[in-house]
Amino acid sequence: MTKREDPSFLVMTDRDGTIIKDVPYLSRLSDIEFLPGVVDTIRKLNILKVPVCVVTNQSGVARGYFSEEFVQESHLYMNELLGREGATIDRFFYCPHLAQTNDPRYNRECLCRKPHPGLLLSALETFPTPLSRAMMVGDAVRDMEAAKASGVKGYLILGNSDIPTSSLPEKDYVGVLSFQEAVNRFLGESGITLS
Repeated sequence: MTKREDPSFLVMTDRDGTIIKDVPYLSRLSDIEFLPGVVDTIRKLNILKVPVCVVTNQSGVARGYFSEEFVQESHLYMNELLGREGATIDRFFYCPHLAQTNDPRYNRECLCRKPHPGLLLSALETFPTPLSRAMMVGDAVRDMEAAKASGVKGYLILGNSDIPTSSLPEKDYVGVLSFQEAVNRFLGESGITLS
């Protein structure tokens, strides 16, 4: 692994189906399971001092499936699991909102819900990074649309589901098979390798 003192990179990632197993409207901590290669990749990014941010839509809050407190608890638990392996996620950004929901606290069309770029822009503000050195990896077209809208390179994990990529020009994303491959390809463009 090539080390750099100040890599000036930022890795942003979706959560469900990208770094953890996709469980529809995850509502139990026991269902959290990191996908193969994710923990090791995050650990190596930590060593390189590359911030790792999760940016995730959590409309299950607005739908009444679980609370914001559970979302926060699940993120603490994810970092607890990562910590056992010497890794950590630097920040979690999530959107609990959904237009036309019955809960007035969350009923809104907001700019943080992907495909809008709000979550990514918050991460970029928290960890100021040149846009050319920031990436977004996800398993849905909305992740790539958010990446494009925020001006960063998008890496789309293929094969996780039937993604209607026909609506998304191939020039707007790089197709990969895993979070690990996305990070390796992104950093590899700057001559950095994770071994």
